[in-house]
Amino acid sequence: MVKSTQTSPSAGRPREFELDDAVRKAINVFWKHGYHDASLPDLLEGMELSRGSFYKAFVDKRGLYLRALDVYIEDAIRKLGEILHSNPSPKAAIKQAFSRQVEESSGKEGLRGCFVVLSAVEMLPADEEVSARITQLFRRLQDLYAAAIIRAQALGEIDPLLDERTLARFLVCQIQGMRVLGKTGADRDDTKAMVDFALKPLH
Repeated sequence: MVKSTQTSPSAGRPREFELDDAVRKAINVFWKHGYHDASLPDLLEGMELSRGSFYKAFVDKRGLYLRALDVYIEDAIRKLGEILHSNPSPKAAIKQAFSRQVEESSGKEGLRGCFVVLSAVEMLPADEEVSARITQLFRRLQDLYAAAIIRAQALGEIDPLLDERTLARFLVCQIQGMRVLGKTGADRDDTKAMVDFALKPLH
C-alpha cells in the first residue's frame, strides 16, 4: 500500500496517512454527492485530510476521482474472485455470488445503488477515462464468471454446449440491472425470485 508523508508544522514530525484508506473514504463522498457536486470541503471532511495533504497526494479532485474508481474496481474484482474460488463447486460459487448481489440490491443497501453504475450515468459517454475504467471492469467481471462457468462445465455442473462468454455477459448484465432496480427500493424477495429465474441456465 502506498503511503504519503507530510510534515506537520505544529508537531515537527512526519505525518503519514494511508492513501487507499483516504480514497475509500472519498468513495463514500462521491457515492453520496456524485463527482460534480462533491465539493472540496465535502471531500476534506469525509477523508479527514488537510487541504495541504489532499493536494500533495492527489493534485486535484479529478485525480482523486479516478483513483477512487480504480480502488473500487480492484476491490470489486478481488471480492468476486474470492467468492468464485471459495467453493469446490463452481456452480455453487456463482450462486453464492448472486446471493450477495441480492443483499446489495435490496432494502437500505439497494437504495444506495452501485458506485460504478452511478458514475456511468453521470460521466458517460463524454468522459473517456472514466468510460475506459468502467468498460474494463465489466470485461474483467465477465472474465471471472466465464472462467467459473468453464470450470463448472468441466465438472458436469453446467451444460457444456452453453457459450461461456455469452452466459457470463448475461450474468453481469443481470447484476447491473439488479443494482439499478435496487435504487427504486426493490423488495428482497422479488429480487431473489428474479435471481432464481436468471440462474435457470445453470441448472
